[in-house]
Amino acid sequence: MQEVRRPRLLYWILFGEWSLRNLCAIRGRQENEFLLRVNTTGSVRPVWNLKALLVECLVPRTKPRMDEVNDIAKAAGYDVVGQATQHRDFVDSSYCVGEGKIGEIAKTVAKDSIEAVIFTRQLSAGQMFRIKKKLGDAIHVLDRNLLILEVFEKRNATPEAKLQIALARLRYTFSWGRESIRMRGIVSEQMGRGGPGRYPYEVYEAMSRKRISRIERDLRELRSRSGRLREQRGKAGFRIVSLTGYTQSGKTTLFNRLASESKDIGLGPFTTLSTFARRVSTHSTGHTGNSFIMIDSIGFIEDLSPLLLNAFHTSLSELANSDLILLFVDGSEEIETVARKVTASHEIMNKEIHGVPILICINKVDLATREHLDQVLAETRKIFDKCEILEISSKTGANLPALLQKIAEKLMLPVPMTPGE
Repeated sequence: MQEVRRPRLLYWILFGEWSLRNLCAIRGRQENEFLLRVNTTGSVRPVWNLKALLVECLVPRTKPRMDEVNDIAKAAGYDVVGQATQHRDFVDSSYCVGEGKIGEIAKTVAKDSIEAVIFTRQLSAGQMFRIKKKLGDAIHVLDRNLLILEVFEKRNATPEAKLQIALARLRYTFSWGRESIRMRGIVSEQMGRGGPGRYPYEVYEAMSRKRISRIERDLRELRSRSGRLREQRGKAGFRIVSLTGYTQSGKTTLFNRLASESKDIGLGPFTTLSTFARRVSTHSTGHTGNSFIMIDSIGFIEDLSPLLLNAFHTSLSELANSDLILLFVDGSEEIETVARKVTASHEIMNKEIHGVPILICINKVDLATREHLDQVLAETRKIFDKCEILEISSKTGANLPALLQKIAEKLMLPVPMTPGE
């Protein structure tokens, strides 16, 4: 496949595939040249397969994220060639890691021809630009949230998903323009023909707000259509069952098995980015009275920036309007990981979803011992003490008849009559 290359401009990061010629026509040549001078952050780079170095700053009472970010980076298309970890009492306000450590990273980047440096924790705008200044403008610097957005951009499929991702990126990087201008010491320059005009950050922020407003308007229209579709399902008498849980817990595998679909699985975190709905029957005859709508949605992830949470809007809306939620837990993972991910799922659902019954599915039982599964059950019950728990395997089909029976009981679906009755 031919390698795709494009300029690494901060302006492009914030405004997407925006034509600089159109910008010139709208704002005038002087402002266009100034924005190029302010926001250029490097030369061209390949879109995928960049050699990446992962960096983690561990302070007391924080959870390591190196393995998770490594998986996300690979899913985004990066070639992870190294890792660097520093233990500190606090996060450095300038570089996240210490200045000595960032110097070591700069040497490693130069020696190993590293093209991207990915931090496992969120970076402020100031930290981002200081790090780039140390490493060089040609190095692609990003944090965990921006990495997640890159995965979203790579796998988005629907118009709504594309708009949600563009809006999340605009909001998350809104402060970058002012910080870029401040770092270059040109905050007092003014733009405009024939005399002083607006300050550059005012032009930048005005254009950002304008695009944010336009995307929000388009999203309201799309979400209004989704709401009408949910109403039509309700009028048709179909009950809604939504699959949710931490990313990579096996939701889509179950969806494929029960709905006879062939959606992609095993592509790393966030394989599913858009909600999919299919009719499923609890009985082999496929009788309409035993049918419900099953919805597969995007997986959760912990400590996501509130500015990025809007990218999950469609999934959260579907969950809030469901008649039953199947919450998936990967029963094959280490106990500490299970506890952390179940806690993250509980926090997100507790904030966004109320009054919907939950059935917890401990999945991947074919990959775990009985002793391990008992520990997983105990940890899950500590957090979801009032919810029913069922052990299943989406891959082998183990205990799926019991799952369908439990769904029928929860939804109070009628039992189809057999011939002759």
